[in-house]
Amino acid sequence: MFSRWVQSMHLSSDHTFPSSASTPSSHSRASTDDSSILPLSASPSSSYFGDDLFTEKPQPKAKGSLWEGHPSVRVLSRPSRDRTLIHFPVHSPVLFVLILFPLSTALVALCMSTLPITMSWPRTLPDLAQLGRELHGYTQSGPLSIAHVIAVISVVTIWMHSWSVPGSVLANVLSGALFPPALAVLLLTLLTTLGSLSASVLAAPLGPFLTRLMPRPLEMTRSVLEGDDSKAETTAPWVRLSILRLIGVVPWSGINIACGVCGVAVWDCFLGALIGSLPWTAVTCQIGDILQTLATNPRPTSQSVQSILTSPEIVTKLALLSFLSLAPILGRNHLRAWLSQQTPVEVAVATAEERATRWAWVKEWQSRMRSSSRTRTPSAAQKELETLIREKESLPL
Repeated sequence: MFSRWVQSMHLSSDHTFPSSASTPSSHSRASTDDSSILPLSASPSSSYFGDDLFTEKPQPKAKGSLWEGHPSVRVLSRPSRDRTLIHFPVHSPVLFVLILFPLSTALVALCMSTLPITMSWPRTLPDLAQLGRELHGYTQSGPLSIAHVIAVISVVTIWMHSWSVPGSVLANVLSGALFPPALAVLLLTLLTTLGSLSASVLAAPLGPFLTRLMPRPLEMTRSVLEGDDSKAETTAPWVRLSILRLIGVVPWSGINIACGVCGVAVWDCFLGALIGSLPWTAVTCQIGDILQTLATNPRPTSQSVQSILTSPEIVTKLALLSFLSLAPILGRNHLRAWLSQQTPVEVAVATAEERATRWAWVKEWQSRMRSSSRTRTPSAAQKELETLIREKESLPL
């Protein structure tokens, strides 16, 4: 009787209920078998509570993609709502970044207090000149004092680049005035690279917050770094980073933060910062060297400032300074063409095609406007004629 009733309910023998609820094996079998006929929210094998029902599983990223996202971002979307809910759980990396800033600031203040100077960090050119004279006199006492000054400048420079504190150019000028130009350029380029890399590492835990605050700039930076995926040959990310720094359109601090949020590889960040910051660092160090030459030169009565500036050494430095400062600006179009994976000829052809297309579009609209004006006159005359005919027909005979 029971089997006939089960067959009338269109149930197979595998879906029958257990005869005894106290048997473990029968209970587990019933649990697994009943899950196929229960609703999704009532299934004993998978429970969902509230919004977890609509949780989307993370899609696998492309292997070569630079945009790696962040593990603390969890996107929840409901089918009935056209919005995305983003939760930002607080975890240890964010707290570490927040605590590290005051600690690093205290360390920098402690390092600067060890120098025998009578003033704090310079804010103007006279302050910089006074600090340069004091440090130059201190470095003449021996190699230990030189190492001490280099260590303090290294700590301050890395800290300023790590936290995007303005004024790092003063460290470059000061180093160019204290040390030989080659040593100053190599040292400050390496320090700038390490500071930029540190800024990218510190920006990575803040990725979810920065993505929500600045979605469009980060998306544009990501597209620039990734390049065009439709082309067979793409430029390496470090080349693109170098070009972005050389062009000078995007601030270096913004590039550092974008690299950390977008998940660019450490090696690409290192090479991009090293190559991209070399010309500008050389320019600022050369400025410091020239200022130090003018300040410390024992000018006799027969030698004027003009004669110093026209000396072969200063002329060579000024020529190198002009080349390093103007080369990225003059070659900006070529760098942009390289960044977009196009040659200058292709860029010119594309520009000409765009102009031709625009002119054709203007001519087409002009012809449409003329044709519409021409067709409008007969239609108006036809309507006027029909109106007159109707009025004539309505007149009494």
